[in-house]
Amino acid sequence: MVLVVTGSFMLWQNGWIEGSIQKIEQISFLKILPKLAGFGEERNYLLLFQNNLELRPSGGYLGAFGIIKIKNAGVVSFEMHDTNIFDGFGKVQTEPPQPMKEHLGISNWQMRDGNWSPDWPTAARQVEYFYRLQGGTENFDGVIALNASVLPDLMELIGPAYLEEFDKEFVAETVLYELEYETEKGYLERGIDAGERKTVYKALVKNVLGGITENNFWQKNDLRGLVMNELAEKNILLFFKDEKEQEVVDELGWSGRVDQSHSGDYLMIVEANLGARKSNAFVTREVEYLVDFSKDAPMANLKIKFTHIGGEKDWFNHDYQVYLRIYAPYKSWLLAAYGTEDETEFLDEFGKTVFGNWIIIPSGETKTVEFSYLLPSRLKDETDYQILVQKQSGINSLPLKFIFKEGEREEVEENIIKNDWEGVIERK
Repeated sequence: MVLVVTGSFMLWQNGWIEGSIQKIEQISFLKILPKLAGFGEERNYLLLFQNNLELRPSGGYLGAFGIIKIKNAGVVSFEMHDTNIFDGFGKVQTEPPQPMKEHLGISNWQMRDGNWSPDWPTAARQVEYFYRLQGGTENFDGVIALNASVLPDLMELIGPAYLEEFDKEFVAETVLYELEYETEKGYLERGIDAGERKTVYKALVKNVLGGITENNFWQKNDLRGLVMNELAEKNILLFFKDEKEQEVVDELGWSGRVDQSHSGDYLMIVEANLGARKSNAFVTREVEYLVDFSKDAPMANLKIKFTHIGGEKDWFNHDYQVYLRIYAPYKSWLLAAYGTEDETEFLDEFGKTVFGNWIIIPSGETKTVEFSYLLPSRLKDETDYQILVQKQSGINSLPLKFIFKEGEREEVEENIIKNDWEGVIERK
């Protein structure tokens, strides 16, 4: 089934970008905004709906996608598709990444699992490749990801949505659970064919988009602020084919790119929920990262405390089964890993050394995994210690306790990370 929506919205006015963004970047974005909104020629975007209740490297499981065409700041058309049905038309076999093959038991890599990379431009290209490989014919100007957590945030702003055809009202507090119930269980009770089980999801999206358009929310500061916040926290990710447009998005930090320019210490924790249903609704994590410059070679010790507050396992909840990747500075050397289920796998990508492990956190339990590794010796030669921590899209917040040791000196910094975080320590 395809959902088609038509309508229009007004361009946001100059000055809507909040003060956290530098003025030169505001100007750069405002210069390209008319083109992005379809002034001059129609724009065509691939929208990917990432369900971060089932976390994947670039945000969440790709259960649905949309195709939106914009002309002169108006929505010409919007179609929405069930990715699982679309994948059913694919005839070309593609070897999946080994963790996915092993733990999901799949032999063919397709669009719904295409966002395996935590680097959004890479994932966006991969997903579009599968779209075309499986028969898609649209030419896109860009690929935009929206995490499921955007929906309750948006409904907090615009209010409940009543779907007459289902005689059901959705509210922000429970909308994600209710949607999951309708697409996993409710459709059977309603006598809806399995191929049409996401009809309710499509109807809700149409209702919400209609509410935004009819009430002129596009012109209101609250919506502008919401979108800015979702972009900053990586719940909306942007990838454009035009290099100049993409450069501006990179500058603003909206591209979800794995940073390759930072020369200091680096950390990114990447989780992929493989077969654990929607257990990310119940999983939290606390991170402690200790860097010790007291020895000949700088050493890092990373502890991640996972807490699974779910109860009995059912259609929604399961033990948290996750393929965990740690992105560290290139040529870091793993000394030991604790709390993992198998041997560590190693690879180098995006100028980083990566440690990969299979982790299981039983429902209702807490588990700490730990990695001890040597950092590149070049870091000890730097006048200042610099670190960049990049948050994975789909994780709303990441509590981080950072500890730096050198001789008798110890510096401690605690943060709740909602976007990327950088720290600098002057070495004495």
